Amino acid sequence: MREIEKTARHFSLLDVAPTIAGVLKIDLPQADGRAIPEVIGWGCDSVVLLIVDSLGYQLYEWLSPRLKNIPRLVERGLLLRASSVSNRTTPSIASILSGLLPEHHHIVDKEGAKESSILSLPEIASAQGLRSAVVMEKNGAEVYSGLIEIVNGISDRMDPLEFDRASCQLSLDALSRRPRLLVSYFIGIDKAVHMGKGADGIREMAILIDACVGKVVQAASSRALIVICGDHPIHAGKLKRTQEPYDVALIMARAET
Repeated sequence: MREIEKTARHFSLLDVAPTIAGVLKIDLPQADGRAIPEVIGWGCDSVVLLIVDSLGYQLYEWLSPRLKNIPRLVERGLLLRASSVSNRTTPSIASILSGLLPEHHHIVDKEGAKESSILSLPEIASAQGLRSAVVMEKNGAEVYSGLIEIVNGISDRMDPLEFDRASCQLSLDALSRRPRLLVSYFIGIDKAVHMGKGADGIREMAILIDACVGKVVQAASSRALIVICGDHPIHAGKLKRTQEPYDVALIMARAET
């Protein structure tokens, strides 16, 4: 599956939504990104999208020797260097879930997400008859209330480790109901940076997320596409990315080959 890495194609977070739409065979009204045809050709019939706040490409390379489950996915799938679209979380996630540039979806904060008429992947999938699930912080999850089948919100006042543990458990609970699309969000790495916890704190959060990935892969359908991506590189503290490229890790693999 790694032959795609030899091409000269430029990848972006804008490519995530068109690729997932292609896998699920749903109609994406419009997108600034492009589907990755090689991934669509893997024969997957469901998608688990795990968004890891601040998982920059260079950060993943630094963390990977201490991780177990995500590198296993990379071994049988893809690790792509994908351009971020913003250094802020909300517009980045809106782009991941719509395939649109921030200047086209105009979502800059959580209130804007609630008021926006732009449809995102979970809404589109649900409207086209595919059960969808969202696990994220409470304000973000509320956007989907009444629009999709499974909505699990988590208080962002929780300790970051507890937040990510809750996100993991709620993701497993959602997978037990066999959604065709699950979108889950993990905040630990970003919070560790903002709390000034340094390299050890970042590793601790990353190891927890990696353990969750292992559980999610086991719980997912064998034909599920697992997608893991950052929303932006680290944008604060001593490890702040201050020069281009502003890339994030984009990992795609089948749950089981």
